[in-house]
Order: sequence, then C-alpha cells, then structure tokens
Amino acid sequence: MGRKTKKTSKGKPNKSREKVKTTQASSKNTTGEPETDCKNNSHAEFTVDQILDKGEEYIDSFEYEMAQKFCRRALELDSDNIRALETSGSLLLELGKPEKAKQSSLGRAVELNPDVGHAKYMYLGQLFDGMQAVQCFQKGIEIMTRTYEEQQKNEVAAACALNSEALTVKDISTAYCSIAELYMTDLCMEENAESECRRHLEQAMELDQDNPEPYQLMASFCLSKDNKEEAKTMIEKSVSLWLPKLQAKAQGDAADDLDPVNTTDMSYSTRISAAQILIEVESMKMASDVLESLLDEDEGVVQVWYLLGWLNYLQGEDYHCNARFYLNKANQVHKKTPSDDQPI
Repeated sequence: MGRKTKKTSKGKPNKSREKVKTTQASSKNTTGEPETDCKNNSHAEFTVDQILDKGEEYIDSFEYEMAQKFCRRALELDSDNIRALETSGSLLLELGKPEKAKQSSLGRAVELNPDVGHAKYMYLGQLFDGMQAVQCFQKGIEIMTRTYEEQQKNEVAAACALNSEALTVKDISTAYCSIAELYMTDLCMEENAESECRRHLEQAMELDQDNPEPYQLMASFCLSKDNKEEAKTMIEKSVSLWLPKLQAKAQGDAADDLDPVNTTDMSYSTRISAAQILIEVESMKMASDVLESLLDEDEGVVQVWYLLGWLNYLQGEDYHCNARFYLNKANQVHKKTPSDDQPI
C-alpha cells in the first residue's frame, strides 16, 4: 500500500470543442472579431450560431476576453437570441459577475422563452439561494424531462444519442442531485429537509444507476445521520462506477483516446472528497486506490499526500513508516505550493 517512488506529474487536459468550419474571410482578420462582408451589407458573413460556436470554443479554452468579443457580436446581430443570452450568462459567471449574468442575460432569456431551454434555469439555480434555487432547478428538470421524452420519441433518436449535445438521463439525474445538495446546505434547517434530500437522491439514482454522483451525495447524507453502514455501501458503489476505468487507463488497458476528463465526470476535488468519505467509513483499500489514482494525475496537491499519510496512520503501527513518508511529502509540497486548507 505504500508509495515510495515518484511518478511523473500528469496535468489534466482542458476540455475543448471541435472548431466550426466557417466561410473563408475575404481579408485577414487581425482582431479576433467575427468579420462581416464590407462590400455587401445585406447579410452577415457568419450566422449567430457560428459566432456562438466560436465563442464557446474560447470559453472552453479559458480565453474569456476573446469569448466576450464573440458573445457581444452575436447579441449585436440578435439581441434576443436565447442561445446568445445563455452563452453570455455562462461567460459572465466565469468572469465572476453573477448579478450581471442573473439580470441582463439569464433573466432576459427566461423572460423571452420561459418554457424552452433548460440551461438558463440550471445556471440560475446556482445563483439563487434556498427555495428560489430549488424552483429554478425544478423548472429546468421539467423542461429537460419533456425534451428527453420528445427526443426518445423522435424517429432519429438513435442518431441523437450519438450527439454529445443531446440530453441524457444522466443530465436529469445530476439536476436532481443539485436540489438534494440544497437540502444538505442552504435548506438544511427546513422541517422536511431530510426527507426531501433523500427523495431527490433516490430519484437521481432511479433515473441513472450508472451516475456516481447521487451515490456519493447519499453517502455524505448518511454520514450526517450517523448511518455509517449505509454510507459505506453508497460510497463504494459510487467509486466502483469510475475508479476501474481510471485504473484501466493507467495500466494501458483502456482505449488510447481516453483521459481522466473523458473517463469520469467526477472532478478532481470530488474524487478527493470520495477518498475522505472512504477513510471515514474505514474502506481503506479503496481509499488508497483513489488517492493513488489522483497522484497519477497530479502530484502537486498537498491534500492528497496528507490523506495518504492520515490513512496509513489510522491503520496502526505497521503502517506508520508509510504515514511518515506521505506526511513528509505533504509538507514538502505545501512549502512549494501552500494550501489554504487550514486543518492541513
């Protein structure tokens, strides 16, 4: 279980979209702005959707200044375009301007088309608090469910399933998780918080039994109720849905085009939380496997080294040598890149 040799750090690749093919411009564009045909003002050279496709590429690659130019141009062409408003809203969130996103972009999108398009409600659910956030998520789920059912009835449903933009049951399942989290945080003092949290997590699991997120949240919920046995069952189920894929990739047994981002939707920080829960329910072997996989991805995170040290310390004197190694390593990493985690 001990780790004595240093592995090469592997950074997490950025998610990016495929570039959209656009008409060749008549002159070189040096500004990054979408160009229009200066000789013929009767039509724009690029459609709003093409401009937004490019803007979303820049958002995905964290080039927010360029993304702003494309969002601005799309809204100049059509100020009430729903997709342009939603994309602009998501960009404003990335830029740390939640109030502007809420009022000028997402709020306007809801006003224009309240019953079509779930994305604006999912964003607003993150911006509002308490029951107002729940209502946004519920409206988003309502639209997602209807859209998914229509998608399934469509004669080309099989083709849609291959489209990465098509809605899936996992999307709806994850939305239910968002509501459950509210009942574990903002709404935890509500009289029905416990039953509502469990109900939404059970709905999430029923919709998609392969989504690890509701199982991990249920494990956290069970721990808060001192139900350690159920928590252990839930977290082990959750981790079993993604850890073997990561291990197969690390061992070279998975498809060559897979990377940690494609292999699991669980973020790095969420996987650290999974390891913490596993340690708390005394599932030490699985916790160690999760933490080792995190080191394979990035050796510069002090919390991972610390948790490996703590995990080994908890297993008794036979593991204290390993614990000392990991904790010393955590101290070295902390000196290079200080952690703002006060307990650590």
